[in-house]
Amino acid sequence: MEQNKTGKYFKYAIGEIILVVIGILIALQVNNWNIERIERTSEIKYLNNIKLDLQKDLASLTYQIDFRREKYDRVEKLIAQINGQPVQDIDELAKNVFFTLMEERFTPNRSTYNELASSGNLNLISNDSIKKLLLELEELYKYNNFGIDHEMYEYREYISKPLFKYANTDRLIPVYDGEKTAREQDISLESFQGLFQSPEYKNGLVISNLISKEFIPIYENIQSKSEKIIELIDEDIE
Repeated sequence: MEQNKTGKYFKYAIGEIILVVIGILIALQVNNWNIERIERTSEIKYLNNIKLDLQKDLASLTYQIDFRREKYDRVEKLIAQINGQPVQDIDELAKNVFFTLMEERFTPNRSTYNELASSGNLNLISNDSIKKLLLELEELYKYNNFGIDHEMYEYREYISKPLFKYANTDRLIPVYDGEKTAREQDISLESFQGLFQSPEYKNGLVISNLISKEFIPIYENIQSKSEKIIELIDEDIE
């Protein structure tokens, strides 16, 4: 009888231990589920914010690409005219000269990515394809910033300075805005002779177009990667 009681108590004790272990495992699993749910909620919030940032960038990129293409065409015509191509339209010439003063800088919306990176939460993004594309975008952004800084220096040294020296920008503005004609502003071909004879201005235009030509495919690449990330985010959230 004593042996039977001992066997029953032993079985009961083992059963209790198993129940406790199962209870602990269930509690751990529930806790893991809660952590995963919280992390997933946070991840979705970040993904939606990244998507919003990229959508803003896409609108800006469309403008930047159009601007660069227009600038390239205008500057190419100016270079050809400096090299001897006859000027047929003084109004167009005045507008193109003033346009060379225009500077544009693509500044991506990086607030969400910066928050993820600085807080160490980049690993919350579980989709490796999204993470990889975000890192590739960061490299393109760095290249963009370097190129813009270089371009701004070239503008000020080789375009803005000779233009301010040899052209009357006050007269050019109403023509550029379409408010007056070159004739009404007393602007003729002779008004640009000093500028056209400036080697700094011509070299500045050549460099400007090399940079613009290089920026267009970079912006198209950023555009393509941004669209792909948005597509992947939509698939991931669904």
